[in-house]
Amino acid sequence: MSNQCHSSVSLYTIDNPIPHHCGYCDTKGSVSSGMTAEKMTIQDYQSLIDRGWRRSGTYLYKPKMDRTCCPLYTIKCDSKNFQLRKSQKNTLKLIKNFLEQNKRKTCTKNSEATQQGSSPLKFSNDNIQNRINQTENTNAKKIMDFFLKSNLNLTEIEANKPEDVLGVKKLKAKHVRLYKKILKLKKKNQINNQLDILKNLKRNPSQHEQDCIEKYLSIPSSVQNKLELRLVRSFPPSREFKESLDEEHKIYTKYQTKIHQDKPSECSMSQFKRFLCDSPLLADSYKGPLTNSDLSKLSNEKHFRNDIAGDVSSIGYGSFHQQFILNGKIIGVGVIDILNNCVSSVYFFYDPDYHFLNLGTYSALREIALVRQINKLDNDIKWYYLGFYVHTCIKMRYKAFYYPSYLLCPEVYTWHPIEECIKILNTSKYSRFAPREKGNHTITEDQDQIENVENVKIKFSVRGHSRMINFQEFCNFLNPNYIPEFTNLVLNYCKLFGKTVSERIVINFD
Repeated sequence: MSNQCHSSVSLYTIDNPIPHHCGYCDTKGSVSSGMTAEKMTIQDYQSLIDRGWRRSGTYLYKPKMDRTCCPLYTIKCDSKNFQLRKSQKNTLKLIKNFLEQNKRKTCTKNSEATQQGSSPLKFSNDNIQNRINQTENTNAKKIMDFFLKSNLNLTEIEANKPEDVLGVKKLKAKHVRLYKKILKLKKKNQINNQLDILKNLKRNPSQHEQDCIEKYLSIPSSVQNKLELRLVRSFPPSREFKESLDEEHKIYTKYQTKIHQDKPSECSMSQFKRFLCDSPLLADSYKGPLTNSDLSKLSNEKHFRNDIAGDVSSIGYGSFHQQFILNGKIIGVGVIDILNNCVSSVYFFYDPDYHFLNLGTYSALREIALVRQINKLDNDIKWYYLGFYVHTCIKMRYKAFYYPSYLLCPEVYTWHPIEECIKILNTSKYSRFAPREKGNHTITEDQDQIENVENVKIKFSVRGHSRMINFQEFCNFLNPNYIPEFTNLVLNYCKLFGKTVSERIVINFD
Protein backbone atom coordinates (compact mmCIF):
# COMPACT_ATOMS: atom_id res chain seq x y z
CA MET A 1 0.00 0.00 0.00
CA SER A 2 1.05 3.55 -0.57
CA ASN A 3 3.38 5.10 2.00
CA GLN A 4 3.20 8.61 0.56
CA CYS A 5 -0.11 9.56 2.20
CA HIS A 6 -0.53 10.50 5.84
CA SER A 7 -3.66 10.40 7.96
CA SER A 8 -4.81 13.90 8.91
CA VAL A 9 -7.12 14.69 11.84
CA SER A 10 -8.54 17.70 13.69
CA LEU A 11 -8.88 17.33 17.46
CA TYR A 12 -11.56 18.25 19.98
CA THR A 13 -11.04 19.04 23.65
CA ILE A 14 -10.34 15.91 25.66
CA ASP A 15 -9.86 16.98 29.28
CA ASN A 16 -13.54 17.10 30.12
CA PRO A 17 -15.80 15.63 27.40
CA ILE A 18 -19.40 16.70 27.88
CA PRO A 19 -21.86 13.78 28.41
CA HIS A 20 -24.39 13.50 25.61
CA HIS A 21 -27.46 11.42 24.78
CA CYS A 22 -26.97 7.65 24.75
CA GLY A 23 -28.99 5.73 22.17
CA TYR A 24 -28.69 2.51 24.16
CA CYS A 25 -30.08 3.50 27.57
CA ASP A 26 -31.78 6.79 26.54
CA THR A 27 -29.97 8.87 29.17
CA LYS A 28 -27.53 11.76 28.91
CA GLY A 29 -24.57 9.76 30.09
CA SER A 30 -22.56 8.87 26.99
CA VAL A 31 -18.96 10.09 27.20
CA SER A 32 -16.39 9.78 24.44
CA SER A 33 -13.36 11.42 22.87
CA GLY A 34 -13.70 12.46 19.24
CA MET A 35 -12.00 13.98 16.23
CA THR A 36 -12.64 14.70 12.58
CA ALA A 37 -10.50 12.85 10.03
CA GLU A 38 -9.81 14.70 6.80
CA LYS A 39 -8.12 11.57 5.47
CA MET A 40 -7.13 8.25 7.01
CA THR A 41 -4.90 5.46 5.70
CA ILE A 42 -6.18 1.92 5.89
CA GLN A 43 -3.30 0.91 8.17
CA ASP A 44 -3.99 3.72 10.62
CA TYR A 45 -7.71 3.06 10.83
CA GLN A 46 -7.06 -0.66 11.38
CA SER A 47 -4.72 0.28 14.22
CA LEU A 48 -7.26 2.70 15.69
CA ILE A 49 -10.20 0.28 15.73
CA ASP A 50 -7.85 -2.19 17.41
CA ARG A 51 -7.60 0.42 20.19
CA GLY A 52 -11.37 0.98 20.51
CA TRP A 53 -11.99 3.76 17.96
CA ARG A 54 -14.90 3.75 15.52
CA ARG A 55 -16.03 6.01 12.70
CA SER A 56 -19.36 7.59 11.80
CA GLY A 57 -18.83 9.27 8.47
CA THR A 58 -15.63 11.26 8.88
CA TYR A 59 -16.07 11.61 12.64
CA LEU A 60 -14.01 9.20 14.74
CA TYR A 61 -14.83 8.56 18.38
CA LYS A 62 -13.56 6.44 21.26
CA PRO A 63 -15.79 5.86 24.31
CA LYS A 64 -14.35 6.78 27.69
CA MET A 65 -15.04 3.33 28.96
CA ASP A 66 -14.69 3.95 32.69
CA ARG A 67 -17.01 6.99 32.57
CA THR A 68 -19.66 6.37 29.93
CA CYS A 69 -23.07 5.01 30.90
CA CYS A 70 -22.92 2.09 28.46
CA PRO A 71 -19.36 0.84 27.83
CA LEU A 72 -18.83 -0.09 24.17
CA TYR A 73 -16.48 -3.02 23.62
CA THR A 74 -15.03 -3.58 20.16
CA ILE A 75 -16.02 -7.06 18.95
CA LYS A 76 -14.61 -9.17 16.13
CA CYS A 77 -15.53 -12.59 14.77
CA ASP A 78 -13.10 -15.15 13.37
CA SER A 79 -14.66 -15.76 9.95
CA LYS A 80 -12.42 -18.69 9.03
CA ASN A 81 -13.64 -20.70 12.02
CA PHE A 82 -17.18 -19.29 12.04
CA GLN A 83 -19.85 -21.72 13.24
CA LEU A 84 -23.50 -21.24 12.35
CA ARG A 85 -26.03 -21.50 15.13
CA LYS A 86 -29.49 -22.93 14.60
CA SER A 87 -31.32 -19.60 14.35
CA GLN A 88 -28.80 -18.37 11.75
CA LYS A 89 -29.30 -21.53 9.70
CA ASN A 90 -33.03 -20.93 9.88
CA THR A 91 -32.57 -17.43 8.46
CA LEU A 92 -30.50 -18.79 5.57
CA LYS A 93 -33.11 -21.49 4.93
CA LEU A 94 -35.85 -18.85 5.03
CA ILE A 95 -34.07 -16.79 2.36
CA LYS A 96 -33.32 -19.87 0.29
CA ASN A 97 -36.97 -21.01 0.34
CA PHE A 98 -38.17 -17.53 -0.56
CA LEU A 99 -35.81 -17.29 -3.52
CA GLU A 100 -36.38 -20.80 -4.83
CA GLN A 101 -40.08 -21.31 -4.12
CA ASN A 102 -41.40 -17.86 -3.12
CA LYS A 103 -42.26 -19.29 0.31
CA ARG A 104 -42.91 -16.69 2.98
CA LYS A 105 -42.71 -17.75 6.58
CA THR A 106 -45.08 -15.79 8.76
CA CYS A 107 -43.19 -14.03 11.52
CA THR A 108 -43.95 -11.38 14.08
CA LYS A 109 -42.90 -7.83 13.45
CA ASN A 110 -40.15 -8.03 16.03
CA SER A 111 -38.95 -11.59 15.35
CA GLU A 112 -35.43 -10.48 14.52
CA ALA A 113 -35.39 -7.99 17.37
CA THR A 114 -36.43 -10.80 19.70
CA GLN A 115 -33.40 -12.80 18.68
CA GLN A 116 -31.19 -9.77 19.08
CA GLY A 117 -32.64 -9.03 22.49
CA SER A 118 -32.02 -12.45 23.97
CA SER A 119 -29.11 -13.06 26.31
CA PRO A 120 -25.79 -14.17 24.84
CA LEU A 121 -24.67 -17.73 25.38
CA LYS A 122 -22.51 -18.50 28.35
CA PHE A 123 -20.86 -21.36 26.52
CA SER A 124 -19.48 -21.80 23.05
CA ASN A 125 -21.71 -24.77 22.31
CA ASP A 126 -24.83 -22.72 21.70
CA ASN A 127 -26.69 -25.53 19.95
CA ILE A 128 -26.69 -27.68 23.08
CA GLN A 129 -27.53 -24.71 25.30
CA ASN A 130 -30.47 -23.76 23.07
CA ARG A 131 -31.67 -27.33 22.91
CA ILE A 132 -31.78 -27.52 26.69
CA ASN A 133 -33.25 -24.05 27.22
CA GLN A 134 -35.80 -24.15 24.43
CA THR A 135 -36.97 -27.79 24.47
CA GLU A 136 -40.74 -28.09 24.31
CA ASN A 137 -40.81 -30.54 27.21
CA THR A 138 -38.67 -31.10 30.29
CA ASN A 139 -37.03 -34.38 29.26
CA ALA A 140 -33.63 -32.83 28.59
CA LYS A 141 -33.70 -31.16 31.99
CA LYS A 142 -34.88 -34.40 33.62
CA ILE A 143 -31.92 -36.26 32.12
CA MET A 144 -29.42 -33.66 33.31
CA ASP A 145 -30.93 -33.39 36.80
CA PHE A 146 -31.04 -37.17 37.14
CA PHE A 147 -27.35 -37.69 36.42
CA LEU A 148 -26.35 -34.86 38.73
CA LYS A 149 -27.79 -36.79 41.69
CA SER A 150 -25.37 -38.44 44.06
CA ASN A 151 -25.15 -42.17 44.89
CA LEU A 152 -26.38 -43.40 41.52
CA ASN A 153 -26.16 -47.14 40.81
CA LEU A 154 -24.71 -46.98 37.31
CA THR A 155 -24.77 -50.78 36.85
CA GLU A 156 -28.51 -50.87 37.52
CA ILE A 157 -29.07 -47.82 35.30
CA GLU A 158 -27.28 -49.48 32.37
CA ALA A 159 -29.42 -52.60 32.74
CA ASN A 160 -32.69 -50.69 32.25
CA LYS A 161 -34.23 -48.64 29.47
CA PRO A 162 -33.86 -44.84 29.72
CA GLU A 163 -37.65 -44.43 29.87
CA ASP A 164 -37.90 -46.80 32.85
CA VAL A 165 -35.04 -45.12 34.67
CA LEU A 166 -36.51 -41.64 34.25
CA GLY A 167 -40.13 -42.69 34.68
CA VAL A 168 -41.35 -41.26 31.37
CA LYS A 169 -43.53 -42.86 28.70
CA LYS A 170 -41.46 -42.15 25.59
CA LEU A 171 -38.19 -40.36 24.83
CA LYS A 172 -37.35 -38.80 21.50
CA ALA A 173 -34.26 -40.10 19.74
CA LYS A 174 -32.33 -36.91 20.53
CA HIS A 175 -33.09 -37.33 24.24
CA VAL A 176 -31.96 -40.97 24.15
CA ARG A 177 -28.68 -39.82 22.59
CA LEU A 178 -28.31 -37.14 25.26
CA TYR A 179 -29.04 -39.75 27.97
CA LYS A 180 -26.36 -42.13 26.66
CA LYS A 181 -23.77 -39.37 26.29
CA ILE A 182 -24.25 -38.14 29.84
CA LEU A 183 -24.23 -41.71 31.16
CA LYS A 184 -20.79 -42.24 29.60
CA LEU A 185 -19.56 -39.01 31.17
CA LYS A 186 -20.93 -40.07 34.53
CA LYS A 187 -19.14 -43.43 34.34
CA LYS A 188 -15.88 -41.57 33.69
CA ASN A 189 -16.61 -39.27 36.66
CA GLN A 190 -16.33 -36.20 34.41
CA ILE A 191 -19.45 -34.31 35.52
CA ASN A 192 -20.39 -32.65 38.79
CA ASN A 193 -22.65 -29.84 37.59
CA GLN A 194 -24.53 -28.55 34.53
CA LEU A 195 -21.50 -26.58 33.33
CA ASP A 196 -19.44 -29.80 33.20
CA ILE A 197 -22.13 -31.44 31.10
CA LEU A 198 -22.27 -28.60 28.61
CA LYS A 199 -18.50 -28.37 28.27
CA ASN A 200 -18.08 -32.11 27.76
CA LEU A 201 -20.85 -32.27 25.19
CA LYS A 202 -19.15 -29.59 23.12
CA ARG A 203 -18.32 -30.87 19.63
CA ASN A 204 -15.41 -29.91 17.45
CA PRO A 205 -17.13 -29.38 14.12
CA SER A 206 -15.54 -30.77 11.01
CA GLN A 207 -14.35 -28.50 8.22
CA HIS A 208 -17.48 -29.45 6.29
CA GLU A 209 -19.68 -28.23 9.14
CA GLN A 210 -17.69 -25.01 9.42
CA ASP A 211 -18.13 -24.35 5.72
CA CYS A 212 -21.90 -24.82 5.83
CA ILE A 213 -22.51 -21.07 5.45
CA GLU A 214 -21.46 -21.39 1.79
CA LYS A 215 -23.70 -24.43 1.41
CA TYR A 216 -26.72 -22.44 2.54
CA LEU A 217 -25.83 -19.51 0.28
CA SER A 218 -25.73 -21.69 -2.82
CA ILE A 219 -28.80 -20.87 -4.93
CA PRO A 220 -29.73 -22.64 -8.22
CA SER A 221 -29.86 -20.55 -11.37
CA SER A 222 -33.58 -21.16 -11.87
CA VAL A 223 -35.45 -19.37 -9.06
CA GLN A 224 -38.71 -17.52 -8.56
CA ASN A 225 -37.00 -14.56 -6.90
CA LYS A 226 -33.53 -13.45 -7.96
CA LEU A 227 -31.23 -12.00 -5.31
CA GLU A 228 -27.97 -10.36 -6.34
CA LEU A 229 -25.28 -8.80 -4.20
CA ARG A 230 -23.39 -5.87 -5.62
CA LEU A 231 -20.35 -4.37 -3.94
CA VAL A 232 -19.79 -0.74 -4.95
CA ARG A 233 -17.19 1.70 -3.74
CA SER A 234 -18.96 4.49 -1.86
CA PHE A 235 -15.97 6.78 -1.31
CA PRO A 236 -14.65 8.09 -3.51
CA PRO A 237 -18.00 7.35 -5.14
CA SER A 238 -17.91 4.97 -8.09
CA ARG A 239 -20.17 5.37 -11.11
CA GLU A 240 -22.39 2.50 -9.92
CA PHE A 241 -22.74 4.10 -6.51
CA LYS A 242 -23.72 7.48 -7.94
CA GLU A 243 -26.34 5.86 -10.17
CA SER A 244 -28.00 4.11 -7.20
CA LEU A 245 -27.66 6.91 -4.64
CA ASP A 246 -31.27 8.15 -4.89
CA GLU A 247 -32.63 4.62 -4.60
CA GLU A 248 -30.49 3.96 -1.52
CA HIS A 249 -31.58 7.22 0.10
CA LYS A 250 -35.27 6.38 -0.32
CA ILE A 251 -34.76 3.03 1.40
CA TYR A 252 -32.71 4.68 4.15
CA THR A 253 -35.46 7.25 4.81
CA LYS A 254 -38.11 4.53 4.90
CA TYR A 255 -36.01 2.44 7.28
CA GLN A 256 -35.15 5.28 9.67
CA THR A 257 -38.72 6.59 9.88
CA LYS A 258 -40.41 3.19 10.30
CA ILE A 259 -37.84 1.27 12.33
CA HIS A 260 -36.23 4.05 14.38
CA GLN A 261 -39.12 6.57 14.29
CA ASP A 262 -36.91 9.35 12.94
CA LYS A 263 -38.59 12.38 11.43
CA PRO A 264 -38.34 12.68 7.61
CA SER A 265 -36.53 15.98 8.11
CA GLU A 266 -33.79 14.06 9.94
CA CYS A 267 -33.20 11.84 6.92
CA SER A 268 -32.18 14.37 4.28
CA MET A 269 -29.82 13.46 1.47
CA SER A 270 -27.07 15.58 3.06
CA GLN A 271 -27.50 13.78 6.39
CA PHE A 272 -27.46 10.41 4.64
CA LYS A 273 -24.25 11.27 2.80
CA ARG A 274 -22.61 12.63 5.95
CA PHE A 275 -23.55 9.56 8.00
CA LEU A 276 -23.12 6.64 5.59
CA CYS A 277 -21.43 7.82 2.39
CA ASP A 278 -18.63 10.20 3.37
CA SER A 279 -15.48 8.48 4.56
CA PRO A 280 -11.94 9.56 5.42
CA LEU A 281 -10.49 6.23 4.27
CA LEU A 282 -8.03 6.47 1.42
CA ALA A 283 -8.99 4.06 -1.34
CA ASP A 284 -6.26 1.57 -2.16
CA SER A 285 -5.84 -1.59 -4.19
CA TYR A 286 -5.30 -5.01 -2.71
CA LYS A 287 -1.74 -6.12 -2.05
CA GLY A 288 -0.11 -9.47 -2.73
CA PRO A 289 -2.29 -11.99 -4.55
CA LEU A 290 -4.76 -9.40 -5.82
CA THR A 291 -2.43 -7.17 -7.82
CA ASN A 292 -1.37 -7.18 -11.46
CA SER A 293 -1.94 -10.48 -13.28
CA ASP A 294 -3.22 -12.20 -10.15
CA LEU A 295 -6.37 -10.04 -10.25
CA SER A 296 -7.75 -12.59 -12.69
CA LYS A 297 -8.01 -15.03 -9.78
CA LEU A 298 -10.62 -12.83 -8.15
CA SER A 299 -12.75 -12.51 -11.27
CA ASN A 300 -12.79 -16.29 -11.65
CA GLU A 301 -14.07 -16.87 -8.13
CA LYS A 302 -17.73 -17.80 -8.55
CA HIS A 303 -18.71 -16.24 -5.21
CA PHE A 304 -17.28 -12.91 -6.34
CA ARG A 305 -18.68 -12.87 -9.83
CA ASN A 306 -22.05 -11.39 -8.92
CA ASP A 307 -20.83 -9.36 -5.97
CA ILE A 308 -18.68 -6.82 -7.79
CA ALA A 309 -19.81 -3.95 -9.98
CA GLY A 310 -17.47 -2.69 -12.65
CA ASP A 311 -13.89 -3.76 -13.26
CA VAL A 312 -12.53 -6.14 -10.63
CA SER A 313 -9.40 -4.01 -10.23
CA SER A 314 -11.57 -1.27 -8.70
CA ILE A 315 -12.19 -3.43 -5.61
CA GLY A 316 -9.66 -3.10 -2.83
CA TYR A 317 -9.34 -1.42 0.54
CA GLY A 318 -11.63 1.41 1.58
CA SER A 319 -15.35 2.14 2.06
CA PHE A 320 -18.09 0.25 0.23
CA HIS A 321 -21.82 -0.34 0.10
CA GLN A 322 -22.95 -3.94 -0.39
CA GLN A 323 -26.33 -3.73 -2.09
CA PHE A 324 -28.92 -6.50 -1.81
CA ILE A 325 -30.87 -6.44 -5.07
CA LEU A 326 -34.09 -8.46 -5.27
CA ASN A 327 -35.61 -8.82 -8.74
CA GLY A 328 -33.74 -5.73 -9.89
CA LYS A 329 -34.70 -3.59 -6.87
CA ILE A 330 -32.43 -2.65 -3.95
CA ILE A 331 -33.99 -3.88 -0.70
CA GLY A 332 -31.02 -3.56 1.67
CA VAL A 333 -27.60 -1.95 1.95
CA GLY A 334 -24.65 -2.99 4.10
CA VAL A 335 -22.15 -0.18 4.73
CA ILE A 336 -18.70 -1.72 5.23
CA ASP A 337 -15.00 -0.87 5.33
CA ILE A 338 -12.46 -3.29 3.90
CA LEU A 339 -9.22 -2.91 5.82
CA ASN A 340 -5.92 -4.75 5.75
CA ASN A 341 -6.98 -7.31 8.39
CA CYS A 342 -10.76 -7.26 8.34
CA VAL A 343 -14.12 -6.30 6.94
CA SER A 344 -15.66 -3.81 9.36
CA SER A 345 -19.44 -3.41 9.50
CA VAL A 346 -20.53 0.23 9.75
CA TYR A 347 -24.33 0.12 9.34
CA PHE A 348 -27.13 -1.81 7.66
CA PHE A 349 -30.50 -0.54 6.51
CA TYR A 350 -33.28 -2.22 4.54
CA ASP A 351 -36.76 -1.81 3.14
CA PRO A 352 -39.13 -2.55 6.07
CA ASP A 353 -41.55 -4.23 3.63
CA TYR A 354 -39.11 -7.16 3.65
CA HIS A 355 -38.75 -7.51 7.42
CA PHE A 356 -40.01 -11.11 7.11
CA LEU A 357 -36.67 -12.07 5.55
CA ASN A 358 -34.65 -11.27 8.69
CA LEU A 359 -32.32 -9.16 6.58
CA GLY A 360 -30.33 -7.86 9.56
CA THR A 361 -29.11 -11.36 10.39
CA TYR A 362 -28.77 -12.29 6.73
CA SER A 363 -26.60 -9.27 5.94
CA ALA A 364 -24.18 -10.10 8.76
CA LEU A 365 -23.89 -13.68 7.52
CA ARG A 366 -23.27 -12.47 3.98
CA GLU A 367 -20.57 -10.12 5.24
CA ILE A 368 -18.93 -13.01 7.11
CA ALA A 369 -19.08 -15.00 3.87
CA LEU A 370 -17.48 -12.05 2.06
CA VAL A 371 -14.56 -12.09 4.52
CA ARG A 372 -14.13 -15.82 3.96
CA GLN A 373 -14.11 -15.31 0.20
CA ILE A 374 -11.54 -12.52 0.38
CA ASN A 375 -9.42 -14.61 2.73
CA LYS A 376 -8.94 -17.23 0.03
CA LEU A 377 -7.01 -14.61 -1.89
CA ASP A 378 -5.59 -12.48 0.93
CA ASN A 379 -4.72 -14.46 4.06
CA ASP A 380 -4.32 -11.32 6.16
CA ILE A 381 -8.04 -10.56 5.94
CA LYS A 382 -9.83 -13.02 8.24
CA TRP A 383 -11.72 -10.93 10.80
CA TYR A 384 -15.25 -9.57 10.71
CA TYR A 385 -15.71 -6.56 13.01
CA LEU A 386 -19.29 -6.10 14.21
CA GLY A 387 -18.76 -2.65 15.72
CA PHE A 388 -19.40 -2.48 19.46
CA TYR A 389 -20.74 -5.08 21.86
CA VAL A 390 -22.93 -3.38 24.49
CA HIS A 391 -23.57 -5.70 27.41
CA THR A 392 -25.74 -3.15 29.23
CA CYS A 393 -28.17 -3.09 26.28
CA ILE A 394 -30.00 -6.40 25.88
CA LYS A 395 -30.90 -5.66 22.26
CA MET A 396 -27.19 -5.47 21.39
CA ARG A 397 -26.21 -8.77 22.98
CA TYR A 398 -27.09 -10.67 19.80
CA LYS A 399 -23.56 -9.96 18.55
CA ALA A 400 -22.28 -12.62 20.94
CA PHE A 401 -24.11 -15.19 18.79
CA TYR A 402 -21.52 -14.89 16.02
CA TYR A 403 -19.05 -17.52 17.17
CA PRO A 404 -16.13 -17.48 17.76
CA SER A 405 -15.97 -13.82 18.75
CA TYR A 406 -13.54 -11.78 20.84
CA LEU A 407 -13.78 -8.54 22.84
CA LEU A 408 -11.07 -5.91 23.07
CA CYS A 409 -9.63 -5.19 26.52
CA PRO A 410 -10.15 -1.44 27.09
CA GLU A 411 -6.89 -1.05 29.00
CA VAL A 412 -4.30 -3.32 27.39
CA TYR A 413 -5.91 -3.65 23.92
CA THR A 414 -5.63 -7.42 23.74
CA TRP A 415 -8.38 -9.75 22.49
CA HIS A 416 -10.28 -12.21 24.69
CA PRO A 417 -12.94 -14.89 23.98
CA ILE A 418 -16.36 -13.36 24.48
CA GLU A 419 -17.66 -16.22 26.62
CA GLU A 420 -14.97 -15.40 29.19
CA CYS A 421 -15.67 -11.67 29.00
CA ILE A 422 -19.41 -12.10 29.52
CA LYS A 423 -18.83 -13.76 32.87
CA ILE A 424 -16.87 -10.68 33.94
CA LEU A 425 -19.40 -8.21 32.50
CA ASN A 426 -22.24 -9.92 34.34
CA THR A 427 -20.72 -8.57 37.56
CA SER A 428 -19.37 -5.22 36.33
CA LYS A 429 -20.36 -3.23 33.24
CA TYR A 430 -16.81 -1.90 32.91
CA SER A 431 -13.84 -4.17 33.25
CA ARG A 432 -10.45 -4.93 31.80
CA PHE A 433 -10.15 -8.46 30.43
CA ALA A 434 -6.38 -8.84 30.43
CA PRO A 435 -4.85 -10.37 33.58
CA ARG A 436 -3.09 -8.01 35.95
CA GLU A 437 -0.39 -10.47 36.91
CA LYS A 438 2.19 -11.69 34.46
CA GLY A 439 2.10 -15.32 33.39
CA ASN A 440 3.47 -17.25 30.47
CA HIS A 441 3.31 -14.95 27.43
CA THR A 442 0.61 -12.76 29.01
CA ILE A 443 0.45 -9.03 28.34
CA THR A 444 -0.44 -6.89 31.32
CA GLU A 445 0.32 -3.41 29.97
CA ASP A 446 -0.42 -1.43 26.81
CA GLN A 447 2.36 -2.42 24.41
CA ASP A 448 1.96 0.66 22.21
CA GLN A 449 2.23 3.47 24.77
CA ILE A 450 3.66 6.86 23.94
CA GLU A 451 5.26 9.20 26.47
CA ASN A 452 6.80 11.93 24.33
CA VAL A 453 5.09 13.91 21.56
CA GLU A 454 7.99 16.07 20.43
CA ASN A 455 8.15 14.40 17.02
CA VAL A 456 4.41 14.21 16.37
CA LYS A 457 3.63 15.94 13.07
CA ILE A 458 1.60 19.15 13.24
CA LYS A 459 0.03 21.03 10.33
CA PHE A 460 -0.86 24.70 10.77
CA SER A 461 -1.01 27.99 8.86
CA VAL A 462 1.40 30.91 9.12
CA ARG A 463 0.42 34.07 7.25
CA GLY A 464 -1.88 32.08 5.00
CA HIS A 465 0.69 29.43 4.18
CA SER A 466 0.29 25.87 5.42
CA ARG A 467 3.28 24.29 7.15
CA MET A 468 3.98 20.81 8.57
CA ILE A 469 6.55 20.53 11.36
CA ASN A 470 7.01 18.44 14.49
CA PHE A 471 5.35 19.39 17.75
CA GLN A 472 8.57 20.59 19.37
CA GLU A 473 9.05 23.16 16.59
CA PHE A 474 5.36 24.04 16.67
CA CYS A 475 5.70 25.15 20.30
CA ASN A 476 8.04 27.92 19.14
CA PHE A 477 5.05 29.55 17.44
CA LEU A 478 2.84 29.39 20.52
CA ASN A 479 2.36 31.85 23.34
CA PRO A 480 4.33 30.23 26.20
CA ASN A 481 1.19 30.36 28.36
CA TYR A 482 -0.57 28.01 25.90
CA ILE A 483 2.21 25.42 25.54
CA PRO A 484 1.11 23.27 28.55
CA GLU A 485 -2.49 23.22 27.27
CA PHE A 486 -1.49 22.17 23.74
CA THR A 487 1.03 19.63 25.07
CA ASN A 488 -1.64 18.06 27.26
CA LEU A 489 -4.13 17.97 24.39
CA VAL A 490 -1.75 16.32 21.93
CA LEU A 491 -0.33 13.89 24.49
CA ASN A 492 -3.77 12.72 25.65
CA TYR A 493 -4.91 12.08 22.09
CA CYS A 494 -1.67 10.30 21.20
CA LYS A 495 -2.13 8.01 24.20
CA LEU A 496 -5.46 7.04 22.67
CA PHE A 497 -3.85 6.61 19.23
CA GLY A 498 -0.93 4.54 20.46
CA LYS A 499 2.70 5.10 19.54
CA THR A 500 2.47 3.44 16.11
CA VAL A 501 -0.27 5.74 14.79
CA SER A 502 1.09 8.80 16.59
CA GLU A 503 4.35 8.50 14.67
CA ARG A 504 2.50 8.51 11.32
CA ILE A 505 -0.53 10.75 11.79
CA VAL A 506 -0.71 14.50 11.10
CA ILE A 507 -2.63 16.67 13.59
CA ASN A 508 -4.21 19.61 11.83
CA PHE A 509 -4.37 22.97 13.64
CA ASP A 510 -5.12 25.00 10.48
